[in-house]
Order: sequence, then C-alpha cells, then structure tokens
Amino acid sequence: MSSALPPPPPPNYQEQEGDCRDDKKRRLHEGHARELPSRQPDEDLENMFSLLTIDNILSKGTSGDCCENRKRKSCQGSAGDLINRSPDDILENMFSALAIEDSTFKSSVSSRPGEKSSFLVFRDHNIFSRENSGCATSIECNDPDSRSSRSDKFIDRVNDRLLRHVGTGVQVFEVHFDLNSTHAAHLDKWVQFASKSDAKFVRLHLCKNGTPCSGHSVTASRYNFPLHCFGDGQGSSLWKLSLTNCILRPSMHSSTFSSLVSLHLMCVTIVDSDIQNIFSCCPVLRSLRLGRCHDLVNIRFSIETLIQLDIYNCNKLVSIEINSTSLVFFDYDGHEVHIKYASTPNMRIIVTKFRNKNCSLSEHLNDMKRIKSVTLTFLSPCEEHGFIMYAKKFSVLKFINLFILPSWNNVLAVAYLLEATPCLRRLHLEACSGQHHYVDNDQVSWPMGFSLKKLRGIFVGGFAAQAPLIELLECLVRAATDLLLLKITPHHHLCKTMGKWVRENVGDEMARDHARNVARETIGPKLPSSVKLLIE
Repeated sequence: MSSALPPPPPPNYQEQEGDCRDDKKRRLHEGHARELPSRQPDEDLENMFSLLTIDNILSKGTSGDCCENRKRKSCQGSAGDLINRSPDDILENMFSALAIEDSTFKSSVSSRPGEKSSFLVFRDHNIFSRENSGCATSIECNDPDSRSSRSDKFIDRVNDRLLRHVGTGVQVFEVHFDLNSTHAAHLDKWVQFASKSDAKFVRLHLCKNGTPCSGHSVTASRYNFPLHCFGDGQGSSLWKLSLTNCILRPSMHSSTFSSLVSLHLMCVTIVDSDIQNIFSCCPVLRSLRLGRCHDLVNIRFSIETLIQLDIYNCNKLVSIEINSTSLVFFDYDGHEVHIKYASTPNMRIIVTKFRNKNCSLSEHLNDMKRIKSVTLTFLSPCEEHGFIMYAKKFSVLKFINLFILPSWNNVLAVAYLLEATPCLRRLHLEACSGQHHYVDNDQVSWPMGFSLKKLRGIFVGGFAAQAPLIELLECLVRAATDLLLLKITPHHHLCKTMGKWVRENVGDEMARDHARNVARETIGPKLPSSVKLLIE
C-alpha cells in the first residue's frame, strides 16, 4: 500500500493548469477506466491509507481514524463509514496490514536489555543471541535429555532472561515450546510479565516441534490461559493475541482486552457459548481466526466491529451463523457445514472451501450489495450428477474463483452455477490435480441459451489438457459474446488469506509444455478474432 513520496513541486507550480488533486483524480480515473469502469477512487481515503502504519492502524482501532496528523475532515469517521466509502483495492491493503505480520515486528524492535522496546521470542531451536548483536532473544534446548529435563532447562533459561530484563517497553512476547498445565505456575508468570510490560503482541505456541495438536498435546492437559492477568485495564495495550494448545474460558460482561484487534486460536479448547463471550472481552475486535478448535459445533457470530473472520479444520463443526454488519472478509476451509449469512451487508470477499464436496452460492448473496468476489470449490469425486438448478439470478456477483476437480459432472455443475450469474465480469478456474472420475461426455447436457454478455476475462490455472475442462471453456466462450481475454497456464495456484492467489512452481515442465500445445491446437482455433488467447 505504501508508495514513494512525490518530488517537491516545481517553482511554477501555481501557474500549472489545475492543481495536484485534480490531476491525481484524472490519472486514477484513466488508470482504472478499462479494468473497472464503475470504480470511483476516493482520493481522501487513498491518501489516508498510504500514511497508515501498523502502529497507528491498531492504536486508532476503536475509532477507525487514520493518523493524528490527518488534514482532511472527510477522513474522520467511524470504521463502518470507512468500509462503506473505500474502494476495493485500498480496503484489501488496509486489512492486509491489520494482519500484523511477524516480520514487521521483527524488523522494527530489538532485545538489548535496558532499551525502551524489545522483541522477546523463546524457542527450542535457537541459542541466546549475543548481547551486542541487537537481534531477537531465543534459546536452545536440543540436548538429548528427557522431555522433563528439556522442559526444566527451557523454563530456567526463560526465567533467567526475564529476570535480567527491565520489564518495560516489550513490543512482542512469544513462547514456542511443548508445555502444558503442569507448567502453569511458570506460564502464568510469563503472561503476567507480558501484561505488565505492555506487550503489543503475545503468542503462546505450546506444541512439540512447532506442530500443533501433536499426540502428546492432545492427551496432556492443556494450559488454561489466565485472563485475570489482563484485568483492571492491564490488557489495554495488547493488540494481537495468538494461542495454540491452550484453554480459553472468557467470561461474560467483561472488557479484559479493551484494545485487542486480532485474535488467533489454534487447537484451543473453546465451546460455542465462549464465542459471544470473546466479543464481550474484546469490544474492538477486528480479526478472528479459529483453527482446529474441535469442540465447536454450532457457532453464532454477532458483533459490529469484526471485519475479518477465518475458520478452518474444526472437525465437529456443523453450522455457522453470521450477524455482523461490519464483516468484510470471510474464509472457511474444512468439511461441509451449513453457513448462514443472516446479516452481512458490507461483505466484500467470501472464500468457501469444502473438501471433497461441491459448494453452492448462498441464497443471501443478493443482500450483499458490496460483494466483490466469491471463491468456491467443486472437488466432489462422485460420479453421480450433483449440480444445482438455481431458481434465481445473482446479479450482484462480478468476480468468481472456482477450484475444480475437472470431471464431467463437476464442469457441468460449474456451468449451471455460472448460468445464475448473468453480470459476471471475471472468472478464475483453478483445475486441481487428482483422480478425475471421467464419464462419457455424451451424458453431459450443457445449459441451453444462457448468456454471460458482461464476462470480459477468463483465467485458467492448472490446465493439463483435461477434456472436460476444454469442453467447459468452449461452452463459456459461446456464452460470453463480448469476451476479450482467455488466459491459460499449466501452473497451479493456491488461495491464501483474504483471497490472495500465489502460484506454485511444481510439476513436470515437459507436461506443462504439452498442456500449452494442446491449448493452442484445441482452444485457439475456436476462439473469435476479438478474443485474445494468452498462454503462459
């Protein structure tokens, strides 16, 4: 999001035609006119977010303001106002910053005793850095002793390091080691140290060899995170909390973490009723991630500050209900569950990945007037037809990303889904490797008479000359009479947090070359002259 500062204005700046602001608006408009004609960039918001840093995003989390030196009154407003007025690309970059990547902290803090700020991370595979190195503090415990001996040595070294620390100005406090409730006395002291030292980021990754939910961790008694250490306003400085292999029991009617904006729980013992209590403890929570929390069954989210929600690999989960007018990003990855978007008017991006199942469009999608893109999976290995005939059209949807196991049944399901999105402008098809369960394509009956007149671009990843995928592309080209670009690549892509795509450089180059040649020979000749074929 950050960009270089513009050069000083020339001496005849006042004499130039127009002012800088008008020129910037004109250039922004021209730059985006072809790609998204309906987008109207907001200069005030762009200027505001370009000045944001991790610190002032989080320190102003309760109000949604930008920074203390803002000059334009229009930049002042609540978080909800900013969400409603911001262009998509600016909003995505803003909340990417809210993720508070660890590398940002690592590059901005030090750990020398006596300094005003420090970065304290305790692991089992590094040694203490030298006092004059200015690097982060870590410890090693790799001797071939028993687990108990290793744990005792780890605890002794952490305690020794904390005794020598001044106890103030800690920015980040992390513990990465296989500890549990039997070590609660020491863990409580460490958490209390982090609280009293006003740590901004606290992470307890209590697992073996960096792997959560290991066999030992499941059978051992998990550590009960001491919320009382952050009582009486002591948690007001904490911005981000990340727990692994712990127990969290938030109480109702408390505001323990008055400034917490990001909470990540992995392999944490937490039940359905605790979810709403979390929102009571964290009144300004913006980002919530729940991973491998296997005691969750039917969860309901009702909070007006939450912006990003990620849920993954919660094995016992059955249903999810979301009531959040501020929610912008939702990502679910796991087995098939029922998802109800009861009230999500500001939703921008939805990522739903069912394993070995085909997804469908939510019946509440037309209520999301600001929806930007939807990512779904079509990974069913079943040979029986399982497509949905949609009774209504979803005119709000402009961009769709689909993971597809390219069997004949799955490509047919995709075709019927796209028939229900007449205003679609961009389509990304990512073909997944695996057993395709092909059936005779004589049994395939494509939708008749459906039109995708607004579709301008199709991107295909993971292309391996699959016959069903080739037939699907030919069907889509016939329906998209104003298509401008068809881009095909044999490289696979992964969908990361908040719908970001990353290419994987795996596979055989000879196989990729064969797929490229097939695309040129089978698809190229059938494209209208107005469609540009780009093969990478």
